[in-house]
Amino acid sequence: MPIASTNFVEGAPALLSPLPRRTIGDDVLDTLRRSIIAGNFQPGHHLAEGALAQQLGVSRAPVREAMMQLEREGLLTFDKRGAAFVKEFTADDLEEIYSLRLTLETMAARLACSTMPEEVVTRIEENIEKTRSAKLLLDLTLLDVEFHDLIVQASTHQRLLSAWSSLRHQIEVWLARMQSRLEAPIEKTREATVAHHRGILKALRSGKEERAVTVVREHIEGWRRQFPRSQR
Repeated sequence: MPIASTNFVEGAPALLSPLPRRTIGDDVLDTLRRSIIAGNFQPGHHLAEGALAQQLGVSRAPVREAMMQLEREGLLTFDKRGAAFVKEFTADDLEEIYSLRLTLETMAARLACSTMPEEVVTRIEENIEKTRSAKLLLDLTLLDVEFHDLIVQASTHQRLLSAWSSLRHQIEVWLARMQSRLEAPIEKTREATVAHHRGILKALRSGKEERAVTVVREHIEGWRRQFPRSQR
């Protein structure tokens, strides 16, 4: 069926943005990543390319590409024979993820205070509303990290964003593990997350850099206080 004609004027801003084109590879990558973050594949679990392709009903090629991307994201490792295993994060790994996250996000908060446009504020508010409605711990985890991702994007610091992107999915694993260790009802975790994120947004909108940095720092350090290094 042909798309109805729209009167575009040359040189005028487009009314619609092109929709992202998803591929089978994108779907395979998202499925495997979510499974790792959710703990469906435990640390050290062997992911067999052929078996995964059969289970997902796809060829081996998109599975292989997804596994290579997951290695780049730090969620998979390959042994000398080329076999893939879910990354086992040690206490040292988790400490590095935490400390780098703290450095990147406090820097992002400082920069975002003076550069955050209203459209980003709107996206953050939408994220908070979705978080309020989250029913699954995995969705809560992904929305939580998405909230922080939006702040990093608002910093408009490209190298900061690049460093964050290389760490983001490891943070999702880290956060999912911390949340599962709480063993608290999801309602309680969800309520606390929404309250903290509203506080961060308020601090960012104040335009006061030190206040924003302090609120973000306290939010992230709260996890360390709940889980000392020996308990991770």
